[in-house]
Amino acid sequence: MPTEVVIPDKDEFKIGEVCEIAGVKPFVLRYWETEFPELAPAKGAGGQRTYSRVDVQLILRIKQLLYEERFTVAGAKKRLAEELAERAPKAAKLDTRAGNQVESVRRALKATRKELEAILTLLH
Repeated sequence: MPTEVVIPDKDEFKIGEVCEIAGVKPFVLRYWETEFPELAPAKGAGGQRTYSRVDVQLILRIKQLLYEERFTVAGAKKRLAEELAERAPKAAKLDTRAGNQVESVRRALKATRKELEAILTLLH
């Protein structure tokens, strides 16, 4: 039976927050990023990872597949790809990797804008 985890009601999470929510170490998340192309957190100017709510949900599913359902990494990749394919509309399937890259760029731009606004505030 899957463990129920409550994700806080916000849109962006830092790596420490995600580790606490998912109950895994940062190096585990970084490893999963290399193995699961669907998992692509935005990185700010300082290299700080910013995870979206969808990223956190994906991390929890990856953890469930690996830790609770005992899949290998290869098996979890395959199952995840199947699940994502089932959810995508037949007529308008988007490349998940491209969609995540667009979302990552949006988050990075948002973070950059916040940093620039903070600099402007300091200058005035």
